[in-house]
Amino acid sequence: MSKYAIAGLGVTPQGIIGGTSAERLAWDAIELALADSGLAREALNGYLFQPGFGENTTGMAASRAALGANVTLQVNSSGATGILSIVSAIGLIEAGTADYVVCVHATNARSQAVTVGEGEENEHAVFGLFSPGAQNALRAQRWFHQYGTSSADLAELAVALRYNAALRPDAFRYGAPLTIDQHQNSRFIVRPLRLFDYCLVTDGAIAFIVTTAERARDLRPKPVSILGMGACHDAGQGYSCGSSTLLGDANMNVEPARSRVFGAAGLSLDDIDVFQFYDAFTILLALQLEAWGLCGPGEAGDWVRAGNFRWDSARPCNTNGTLHSWGYVQGFTPLAEGVRQLRGEGGATQVARARTALVTNVGLTGAGQAQSAVILGAL
Repeated sequence: MSKYAIAGLGVTPQGIIGGTSAERLAWDAIELALADSGLAREALNGYLFQPGFGENTTGMAASRAALGANVTLQVNSSGATGILSIVSAIGLIEAGTADYVVCVHATNARSQAVTVGEGEENEHAVFGLFSPGAQNALRAQRWFHQYGTSSADLAELAVALRYNAALRPDAFRYGAPLTIDQHQNSRFIVRPLRLFDYCLVTDGAIAFIVTTAERARDLRPKPVSILGMGACHDAGQGYSCGSSTLLGDANMNVEPARSRVFGAAGLSLDDIDVFQFYDAFTILLALQLEAWGLCGPGEAGDWVRAGNFRWDSARPCNTNGTLHSWGYVQGFTPLAEGVRQLRGEGGATQVARARTALVTNVGLTGAGQAQSAVILGAL
């Protein structure tokens, strides 16, 4: 897999960006990625995009940016799309239909006052799981019951995420640290999840350019190698097994994504220098820390409490505060931070001598939960 690389990165400001559109933000991110890579726009002949919340993107940004795109493709597996767009880009390159593919996600949900993840309306329903927040609240309740954990354990994760973001000027929550008491006194959204157990809703866009490692070496920035990829989905794991869904025990099933991504990279967990986990909810992050093996089942809160997770710890994770405290560009957010860390562009939270990064994505689709993972390496 190391024959492919990310050769350009474009990240717009994150926050409340009025007077613009998701399509315009996508265009801005493309221009930033082109400038970062030094690639001529006519050479960028593949365009992949994930439609955003708010005003959905339609691919118009490819025309506005005057790309030489032979193919444009919409991909959407919810929060798992960022990494799966890399898979799709590699497929286009391998098939000979493109040489350089830009992958983009843009959203203006914050300025459009969109309630992200509110779920589908059903006028006939009396009760039910209508949103990702409700589903993850049920998952948190099960985690509490099974392991004797509590909301205070989730608070440790929220505080650590904000600790990282508070040091980064590019983060929406820059300069605004969070305390355990603030978390515990925040209002419930869906019990037992509180306000600070939820991620942000922001405006912004991210684009990255995928090509072969050989071509990437001729471009301007330090390329980041794609060492291994893996994915799993409820549809393949089977609902009857329980652990990959909201049924059964509280553990998250990350197979076969875990075995495939480490097998392709030829690495183990101990070879990873920095981790960027998908963190739409603190419980989702806790379960990933446990499932990927950084700590045991039910131990995520204690693991963070012991001094792990923060950017300056022995196990640095989510170094810019990611979805929780940096900005919400779905699976593209942790991907961009993984690339930045390996290029030495992490600013105040740069991990020293970072050479490898594990990035995860998690999305809720009509067919159940989708998970994807990639290991990136510094070339």
